[in-house]
Amino acid sequence: MKKVILMACAVAMLATVQAKPVDNAKLSINKNNIKVWTFQNSQNPVFLYKAETTYDTALEKAVSLILDVDHAVQWVPYMGSIKVLSRDDKKGEFLLYMVLDFPFPLKDRDLVVQGKMIKDAQGIITIKNKAVDKGYAKNPDYVRLTHYEGDWTFQKLANNKIKVSTYGYANPEGSIPLTFVNMFVQQQPYQMLQKMKMELGKPSSIPALPEALR
Repeated sequence: MKKVILMACAVAMLATVQAKPVDNAKLSINKNNIKVWTFQNSQNPVFLYKAETTYDTALEKAVSLILDVDHAVQWVPYMGSIKVLSRDDKKGEFLLYMVLDFPFPLKDRDLVVQGKMIKDAQGIITIKNKAVDKGYAKNPDYVRLTHYEGDWTFQKLANNKIKVSTYGYANPEGSIPLTFVNMFVQQQPYQMLQKMKMELGKPSSIPALPEALR
């Protein structure tokens, strides 16, 4: 069973080192029960973001969707392909190779994501992701992303009621106008959480979570 973590992003392409919006965060989107905040710091011209929503579903089902690598291309925006390079379900560690399908005329991006999944004493599940510049040979057809950090957080609020948060930052590299990148940062997490709701609404069984999350 090829299950492992998705990057927040693709996102799969963007994520944040912050646990909550900072003082200068702007509520950029607030509709359909989804909120997206964007903010900047002195080190990064590209927006960072936080997005959150609630779903009427089991926590295990939502986490399993994120871990279902084979299914990711069907619903994660801009996800071209994803491959599991290594995984240790007992330790909750994984390594992924991802290709992001950027719109023409932009060159597609790829990245190697190192991740960790954790369940705390309160039952909150966190999936942390970070790009690493090793583990997979570079392909001249793609622009390699090396500056990416992000995470997902899943919290049970009641029976079949959960809160899902995703945070992110990434440098898309290459010659892309900053205004385009920052617009993408606002829209991508919103689109992803909407698509996630649609996927969770489909009837399916609830797979067992990896050992590290039980």
